[in-house]
Amino acid sequence: MIALLLLIAAPLLIGALLAPHALQLLEWLSGHFNLGPHFTNPPFRRVLSRCVMISALIVLYPAIRLSGIRCWRDIGWAPIVEGRWRVIGGWFIAGAISMGIAYLLSDIFGALYFRPRSTNLATIAAQWTFRLAGALIIGVLEETFFRGYLYSVLRRRMRLAGAVVLGGFLFAAIHFARPMEPAGFDPRHWAAGFHMLPHISDGIQPQYAAPMFVNLFLMGMLLCLLYDCFGTVYAVIGLHAGWVWMQGIGTYMFDRDGTTLWILFGPSETLSMTWAGTVMLAIFMAGALALHRDRENA
Repeated sequence: MIALLLLIAAPLLIGALLAPHALQLLEWLSGHFNLGPHFTNPPFRRVLSRCVMISALIVLYPAIRLSGIRCWRDIGWAPIVEGRWRVIGGWFIAGAISMGIAYLLSDIFGALYFRPRSTNLATIAAQWTFRLAGALIIGVLEETFFRGYLYSVLRRRMRLAGAVVLGGFLFAAIHFARPMEPAGFDPRHWAAGFHMLPHISDGIQPQYAAPMFVNLFLMGMLLCLLYDCFGTVYAVIGLHAGWVWMQGIGTYMFDRDGTTLWILFGPSETLSMTWAGTVMLAIFMAGALALHRDRENA
């Protein structure tokens, strides 16, 4: 557990210390070079987020070694007969189809309506391709960390139920880290990063907070169960990436239709921010529990 605490606490502390200096460095560089719009006058919250991510990468190796992990097999990247990318592809299709069905049903019942952000086919194709690449990167990185590493560490020390619940909670909590600068905030103060910590979730809009957390919690537990079933990350990478990709397409191609089915959808067309998404995840959770039970009894 020392390794787990190191991987969670150290990046926050190191990132908070580095962020003000990184911001000032970017400001100095942008005054002398053309860094492009992404690096010119970036908001402090983005600089802090990147510093925390870089710090996490720095402490990742010692944390892994402290956990007793010695090879890729220990974090779910073991060879399998079916082939890694074949399994990833199959579960990716399952995730994309299930999310696509959810969006189509939302359109049929009048909660959403078809309104692409662009009618240019080249632009739409570029968006789909860009979101596909992003979804695959998210799937590989997040599942290797959250299921391959984090859940494996928890499972060695806890029973199944405890590891699944705690793994799901940490998955949701970390995704809630969306800081927002408070009023009167000085981003150049040496302790600016620490001043942001009490506001680490201020970027979450209150009307979305409850369904978002429940959905992330359910999704985290569901993926932990599937990882426990198969013992490798390939299925959960595919399912996670398929959901992310199709939800990105759904939010790009559909829009919210007023107050129809308000209790389930609220004001959002993004299913992970609605109680409608909770219904879909609950169905998947029931299926994962049944699959886990069947594999244990086999």
